[in-house]
Amino acid sequence: MRSLSLRALAAFGIASSLGCSGDPGEGEIGIASQALRPDTPGNNELYQFDPGDVVEAHGSAAGHFLIHFTKAGKNAVPPADSDATGVPDFVEEVASVYDEVYQRYHDDLGFRTPASDEAIATDNGGDGRFDVYLVDFAGIGDGIFRTDGCDPENPEVCSGYMVQENDYAGYGYPSTTIANRILGSHEYFHAVQAAYDTDQGSVANEGSAVWATEKFDPSLEDFEAFLSGYFKNTDRTITEPLPGPVDPFSYGMAIFFQFLDERYGEATVRSLWERCENGAFGEANPDWFMALDPMLAAEASTSFAEAFVEFAKWNLFTGGAADPTQSYADGADYPSLDYVDVGLPYTDDALRVFRASAQYYRMDTGGRANITAALVPPKDSPSEADGVAMLLVAKTGTKLGPVLRVTDPLAGSEVVDATGAGKFIVVIINTLQAGESQRPGLCIGTPEEVTACRNALVPEDPPDPPPPPPPDTPPPADPPADSGCDCGIGRPAHPGGLALLPLAAVFLARRRKAKKIAH
Repeated sequence: MRSLSLRALAAFGIASSLGCSGDPGEGEIGIASQALRPDTPGNNELYQFDPGDVVEAHGSAAGHFLIHFTKAGKNAVPPADSDATGVPDFVEEVASVYDEVYQRYHDDLGFRTPASDEAIATDNGGDGRFDVYLVDFAGIGDGIFRTDGCDPENPEVCSGYMVQENDYAGYGYPSTTIANRILGSHEYFHAVQAAYDTDQGSVANEGSAVWATEKFDPSLEDFEAFLSGYFKNTDRTITEPLPGPVDPFSYGMAIFFQFLDERYGEATVRSLWERCENGAFGEANPDWFMALDPMLAAEASTSFAEAFVEFAKWNLFTGGAADPTQSYADGADYPSLDYVDVGLPYTDDALRVFRASAQYYRMDTGGRANITAALVPPKDSPSEADGVAMLLVAKTGTKLGPVLRVTDPLAGSEVVDATGAGKFIVVIINTLQAGESQRPGLCIGTPEEVTACRNALVPEDPPDPPPPPPPDTPPPADPPADSGCDCGIGRPAHPGGLALLPLAAVFLARRRKAKKIAH
């Protein structure tokens, strides 16, 4: 389900984390409790037509959609009918938008079309066309995709319908046209997802739906408005939505799907959804997150670990630090990352990096010319640094220098020249897809400061004592009794000894002479 957009939430003066009541929960694709529609008498849907409403239907020009609306009561659409066809302009616009979305998603990008509801016996809106119901959300939300018919052999592939705000009165959208384009592209992509699998969770569902809106119409600002939901929470595992009925993190994860698109090609997101269907590629019940690694290997000859490090690097180049030669084409339009500001030298003996997450540290260089960093796992648990990557970069003004990916994050030997730079950035990335978190220590500073930090976190062991003597070794002999002579080492020789030296010299001279003669 789509909550109010951030723009609309701002207009109402409420936080984006507040969502609509009756939210269907994780996955944001509502599962109808029974096969009833908003215009079915006696239905129990949260958003529905009133019993006295006269509901009409208008088919889209391309023949794929049927728009259900009323002209009177609280659910009435705006009455303007400039072409005097008897169908309000608002309804015609909704139909036209959905036809345009259909062409973009299916004809251009190759996504599977939603499952047909033609076989639903109770109420399918009249035929097999995709149904859109325009009703009043009363400011609580603005649209929701609902499923009501699933494949008995694969119950996670479902057909459904769309319920959408009838007039946007009091909402913060710049125009009803923009609202319809955002809602139509976002919610219809949930119907596309349901043609593959309805059980992938809110991060995959909402993140890729926001990405799809950007693919449909890049001039819409919905994508950019949601990105701070991720950029403020990069230390969170990318599979874990924030608690609450409306989760900005799930919507903000659109940036990850945009990265996959720009870095590895726009077909990458479709390839990922194709791997999510039950039984795809031999997986009985695949999960989008675990499907990433084999998909990237097949489509891009890389791994999730390598891609995630590059994703973390790309995110440095957003906002004022944007550089389309190294990152997103429109990164200048994106919000900047949230950093953890620390001082140098920096020591963290309680670092915790959750799987598939990144932490961005920023600090003043303090005039240091050379800066490095090192991970310091506990001696009794060296695996705490496994799978953890590190990026280092100096920043001068808004410009980032060359980004160094540290080859050995434990060594503390790879240095970045920070001469003249005011800021320094260290990125710690857990590339693992399994486990909860890694907990190494972290040291940042000059090489000397990092060495001191490492020694403080993990002191060197004292030298081993000499081994004990073998058990059968006899004790040393007692020294001889003192003879009374003064003959200690280092004392001068007896004077009598000196008198013998001339004689010895004469003897040696004679020996040399004798040898020479004999020769």
